[in-house]
Amino acid sequence: MHNLYGPETTIRRSFRGASILLIDDNPDQCDLIRTVLKGCIPEIGFQVAVSGEEAFRQLRHCQALKQQLPSLILLDLYLPFAEDGLRFVEQIKRKDSPYRLIPLTLLSYSAKHQDVLRGYELGANSYIVKPTDHAQWLQSIQSLRAYWWNTVTLPLG
Repeated sequence: MHNLYGPETTIRRSFRGASILLIDDNPDQCDLIRTVLKGCIPEIGFQVAVSGEEAFRQLRHCQALKQQLPSLILLDLYLPFAEDGLRFVEQIKRKDSPYRLIPLTLLSYSAKHQDVLRGYELGANSYIVKPTDHAQWLQSIQSLRAYWWNTVTLPLG
């Protein structure tokens, strides 16, 4: 089948230059997630922001310096309240946002239907209930790696 949009409109993900932006206000969670990510995906860069505002500053900084944007955003829904995480999703996924194509995965200990539904309604690409032990974290991060880097095809961004 002929690609109507040209040869460079989609790309399989690679680890070259890849990075993850984790937005979480809990330092212990950040350390745990960073440790598991570095063990499962050592090829990627890793940035942390403790709030949505800090995350937007980092994204604008990358853009101003013409640096590659993160390949994936992992966002703790409760920053410290669900409204904070949902507000970030709503802002980043707006049609006029230069960051709207960055895949965003919500992380939360909440499995409440309302939290999951609202996250997807606002544009989150996936929702993961935070694991409760290290082995479950390993499994979740390995699944993230397999999905976002080995399975999907995304537009160039």
